[in-house]
Amino acid sequence: GTTGGGVGVEEAVATSFVALLLAAAFSGFVTSFLVAPVERVKVMMQAQQNSLYANELECIQAVLETEGFSGLFSRGLGPTLAREIPSYAIYFVVYGVLMQTSQAQNLGTVAPLVCGAISGCACWVPVYPIDVVKTLVQNTEGGAEASSIEVARQLYEDEGIGAFYNGLTPKMLRASVNHAVTFYVYALMMDALV
Repeated sequence: GTTGGGVGVEEAVATSFVALLLAAAFSGFVTSFLVAPVERVKVMMQAQQNSLYANELECIQAVLETEGFSGLFSRGLGPTLAREIPSYAIYFVVYGVLMQTSQAQNLGTVAPLVCGAISGCACWVPVYPIDVVKTLVQNTEGGAEASSIEVARQLYEDEGIGAFYNGLTPKMLRASVNHAVTFYVYALMMDALV
């Protein structure tokens, strides 16, 4: 409630939460357009057989010649958006909420490490199946692009539900280290600069 005509604590917290959620989700939206073409090339380079491409520029050239700009910039964009938007929202909200807990206060200077690791893992678990589908969509060359739904259905029919979680353990290990360090360095820099 409010007192004296001002905004109450609950409303301020709710507004702050919504602002954080929207800012994080929008960051994921914008990032998707930058990440999709880079990940398309990365996936194709990693999955190539017989050294089809000598380097990343050759891979880009091949995609542009066979599929045009849409092949580079939009193949896999749908699942990238479906992954990045909720992932960023989860990532920043979980970190923000965790850092406000008494447990984080008790951890002191290591709180960003712990909360960063948790938020990094938390953002990947729900979107990992989308990432698997995105990778399969992006790992095709030329021709008509299969829809993400078609790819997911085929993966499920061929390999079952477990296929959507292949590689999750190394992703969690990487996410925990990466995001722990990210928020720890961020906190150090903020303390030094402010």
